[in-house]
Amino acid sequence: MFHSILIPVDGSPLSMRPIQPAIDLAKMSRAGMVVLSVAEPRLYRASDHDALRSGQDVEHMHLEAARQIVEKVRVLAEEAGVKCKSVVSMSALPCSEILSIVEKENCDLIVMATRGNMGVIDTIFSESTTQEVLQKASVPVLVFP
Repeated sequence: MFHSILIPVDGSPLSMRPIQPAIDLAKMSRAGMVVLSVAEPRLYRASDHDALRSGQDVEHMHLEAARQIVEKVRVLAEEAGVKCKSVVSMSALPCSEILSIVEKENCDLIVMATRGNMGVIDTIFSESTTQEVLQKASVPVLVFP
């Protein structure tokens, strides 16, 4: 059915909800998994040495948290007998990273969660990452509320 399933996670309880169903689907399909966490960069660029150092510390903390998240999911998948690759990247544009990894890793399904705010009114000011992925993905997207 599927060859490689991408699961983007951010560590929130909501983003972790589809993990076990994705592992079960991968196992049933004899597919591999790619788990992705996109760390957020610092929100500002500064020339002041102390501010710059502080920003680097923030980025390092975000990357380390992302590494821990993907490692947790990788272990769960491999304990279930599913081959799983973990990927961490840093970007202010998570949708772009998700779609890039789909291409790089030849994924043929994305499994992800949503906050559930996907109506027109909900997204007038801020489109969710899930909605953006749904609109732009070239592969099927399985969304968990």
